[in-house]
Amino acid sequence: MEKMLRSSRFMNNMTRITTGNDRIRVCPLNVEADKELQYPRTVYEGLKNAALKNTVSNNICGWIDPVTEKLQFLSYDQFFAESKHISMAFRELGIGPKDFAAVSWINSKEFLEVMYGTTSLNMVLQPLYPNLDAHAVKYVLKQGKPKIYLCDNEAKSRLIINSATEMPFLRTLVVGRGPPSRDLRNEAQSKGIQLLGMDDFMKLGAQKNHPLAPPEPDDIFTLIYTSGTTGNPKGAIVTHECILRAYHTVSISVGPLRAHAGEYTFCYMPTGHIYEILFELLVLAEGGTAMFWRGDIKKMVDDMKIIRPHYVPMVPRIMNKIYDGVNEKLAGSKLKHAVFTYCYNKKKKLLQRGIVRNDTIYDKLVFKKIRAILGGRVASIITSSAPLSPEVMEFFKVAFGCHVSEVYGSTETLIVSGTSPYDPTGGHLGGPFPSIEIKLIDVPELGYYAKDNVGEICVRSPFVFRGYYKDKAATDNTIIDGWVVTGDVGRWTDRGTLVIIDRKKDIFKLSQGEYIAPEKVESVYARLDQIAHIFVEGRGDQRFCVAIVVPEESLFRQWIKNHGFERESELPLSDICSDIRIRKAYLEEMRNFGTAHDLGNLQQIRNLCLEVVPFTVESGLLTSTLKVKRNVARDMFAEKVDQLYREGSLVEKNV
Repeated sequence: MEKMLRSSRFMNNMTRITTGNDRIRVCPLNVEADKELQYPRTVYEGLKNAALKNTVSNNICGWIDPVTEKLQFLSYDQFFAESKHISMAFRELGIGPKDFAAVSWINSKEFLEVMYGTTSLNMVLQPLYPNLDAHAVKYVLKQGKPKIYLCDNEAKSRLIINSATEMPFLRTLVVGRGPPSRDLRNEAQSKGIQLLGMDDFMKLGAQKNHPLAPPEPDDIFTLIYTSGTTGNPKGAIVTHECILRAYHTVSISVGPLRAHAGEYTFCYMPTGHIYEILFELLVLAEGGTAMFWRGDIKKMVDDMKIIRPHYVPMVPRIMNKIYDGVNEKLAGSKLKHAVFTYCYNKKKKLLQRGIVRNDTIYDKLVFKKIRAILGGRVASIITSSAPLSPEVMEFFKVAFGCHVSEVYGSTETLIVSGTSPYDPTGGHLGGPFPSIEIKLIDVPELGYYAKDNVGEICVRSPFVFRGYYKDKAATDNTIIDGWVVTGDVGRWTDRGTLVIIDRKKDIFKLSQGEYIAPEKVESVYARLDQIAHIFVEGRGDQRFCVAIVVPEESLFRQWIKNHGFERESELPLSDICSDIRIRKAYLEEMRNFGTAHDLGNLQQIRNLCLEVVPFTVESGLLTSTLKVKRNVARDMFAEKVDQLYREGSLVEKNV
């Protein structure tokens, strides 16, 4: 029988206000700092200790065999042996302490082994997002000047080979597992670059026994690059102490979200994201097992059904799709919908008492099939990166019978706050974790004042980043008197929980004086299946918002066919998007959806441009984390936005 996940009461994740004029908020829990510091102080020590924690399986990680689709595992002994081969191979190539190792590899055992191999020599891990554009890749590499670059496919290596004269410091390329093609090897050799497959690279160190050089807590563990929404990506310096103190803080305060020995976490997020690295280390440090996906987003749900993870880090976009998919299926049967609603309401009453469980009669009747979407035994979900609607959070707690916590953090702060797993409410980000201080500062140009419990969020803790690598100006603008100025505008609720309004630089004001947070508006509309990308814009001399919307072509064609435009659904997409009747009809669809999801009248768009060309990283419209670069979008679509305002509101004229 599935483990029952419950508590007779839930903890309100509130805050305590310290004395002083800044009204600094801290966690109400008392944590003994000395006890906290008894934990391992470096990633190297943490992974060594993980083997002692896992008394169940002796497996540090696993993956799906591409042929048999059966699970394969790597034991701790194998992991430490292979990681040592990597360390010794670094030494053979003259690479050692303080040197950088650039890595662009899918989430896999290879990345985990390279990470441990670098820590055992006190090297600096420099992970790159897999979809960074060529300019950003070269910018990042020129900053760190790594002697070696490890990547998982030949396409990535070609950029390095073709740019060899720009990066004379980079002399070795490791590409994929097996041997690279002869043509690629010859091409690299002609540029003075040694090209190896991972297997051959590891053989360099297999029989070697160079001394290791474990790091100290204040040594740099990694550079995590920001997504670069406003220019070149910036490398945030994260020390071993940063990452381990963050782990300690979370582990002593998350209660039932804490991992257990031998249980699986699902690893699929980009390895260049601090969220993934921290979550992976959190589970491994407790003796859990990292289970890697196959790398195909279309097969992600299939992968979870095979792996059957206990812990899953998620982003709201994925959770929204699951939620909408279940509701879409229920809409096709009145009987199924009625049974689901009855069972849902029964379990919701348990949730309102702080009880989360998955072994009720309602689970056996209805929710077992829904739980199977994620493999059937998910116990905990942590979500971050964007706001999660209260209804979706409640749905996952009820239907999946698992604890869900929404966590706030960033590359610069690592973690800041999180919701209690026992709190039945959503729509906020909880209170600060132990050891973290939060204060709000005035943003007078937007009319936000800390005295009203709203303002720009500033964070101070022992594990905030140590600055931007080789960028003192950006560091000085971000770390002021020991506080990280996040750029996020937040608000304290009456319960002492934090709510994010939006990014300070993204908020705009309409002519009525109303401030609009576009990311919130976009996150609501983006849940419509027919929308692939959306950019919401407003101007100070205008009374309403407009949007650039890129349709998801197949689903959009089906939608217009179902809404009285059957003949038009067969036309070229450009003709469909320029049809004023279709624009008006879909605008009404969006506004109805916005109303149903609590968008205010001024937040709703009143005109839209249906754009044929998708937003991409290559076009410069998206960051490596697939966020819209608002400054680029604003410039690129300025003329179209002008046209929308000249056309006026399609909802009603003379608004």
